[in-house]
Amino acid sequence: MKPNKPLNRQLILAMAGVTGVALVIMCAGMFLFYTFIYFRFFVPEAVVDTLESESYWPSAVEWIAFLNLWAVGLAGAILVAMRFANQLIQPVEAVATAARRIATGDLSARAVPTKTSFAETRQLIEDFNHMAGQLSRAEAEMGAWHAAVAHELRTPLTILRGQLQGYVDGVFVPDTPSLQTLLAQVEGLGRIVDDLKILTLAQNGRLELRLETIDLAREVNSVVAAIGPMLQLAEVSVRLDLGVVVIDADGARIRQALVALLDNVRRHAAPGEVVIETRLTRDHAILRVCDNGPGLPEGAATGIFTPFWRADQSRSRRTGGSGLGLAVVKAIAQAHGGSVRATASESHGATFEMHLPMKWR
Repeated sequence: MKPNKPLNRQLILAMAGVTGVALVIMCAGMFLFYTFIYFRFFVPEAVVDTLESESYWPSAVEWIAFLNLWAVGLAGAILVAMRFANQLIQPVEAVATAARRIATGDLSARAVPTKTSFAETRQLIEDFNHMAGQLSRAEAEMGAWHAAVAHELRTPLTILRGQLQGYVDGVFVPDTPSLQTLLAQVEGLGRIVDDLKILTLAQNGRLELRLETIDLAREVNSVVAAIGPMLQLAEVSVRLDLGVVVIDADGARIRQALVALLDNVRRHAAPGEVVIETRLTRDHAILRVCDNGPGLPEGAATGIFTPFWRADQSRSRRTGGSGLGLAVVKAIAQAHGGSVRATASESHGATFEMHLPMKWR
């Protein structure tokens, strides 16, 4: 297969060829015009009779003049084509060079626009650099994600391995409390895996919902009845302020989100009181969870729903949790076409709200 010619060379040859053909056609057209039209219809016959037929055609001097003009025009076209090609090709080559560097793993590569770039090529470079920046950020986030996942899995796995090795070596004697500890670690691992699955499906737009008509207040009551004893052990009292809110949603996912919100209260706002409200607006249903805990750190309202986000590493590690619960809440809300937000209460504590559309489109 023949190698492709450089674009700038093809562009110069094309423009020079078009210009040369145009000059040839122009000259030939002038000769034909004077021979068959001008001398026949516009010059008096008396004058035409005095002219010899050979005089209709250019003389040698005229041919030289025509050829010189043709050469000058062709050279001018080539110069213009070269300038135009450089203006067009340089930005494209800059993008191609940066793309090759990115393909080899250098995600810091960027295309540099030239001063003479066209608006379209400059926009191409800006879009490419924006895409490269997003790719670089995605790789950094992926690396942080992998490190965080490994960190969250390492602790329970270390406990399980150490305990089981102690049983094998005869250092520990299996009993009910120790086995319950191991079971709690296994359940923690299962929750992490389930949360990671939900977040992955949500990011890929594949989180499936089983939509049905549900009463949001009834779903809240079922969750409180199920995890109420756990909240009582953490000295968290629950106060309900529920309005009748009927929406189209996945009841299991809504309960899962509420469990994650209440688990967040248990870990970070205990002891205290949590108020759960359901409200209805013209377009949305609102599920609100308000606690009177330590509140939200500065700047936490935007990052608190990010996977593995922690405002206080030491406190978070002491109270447990994988840092995935609130991210799951956001994923479930967005899968329903809704949203979630966190705000600091005016007096003390934090408020979490899920906004869900009344009708699924």
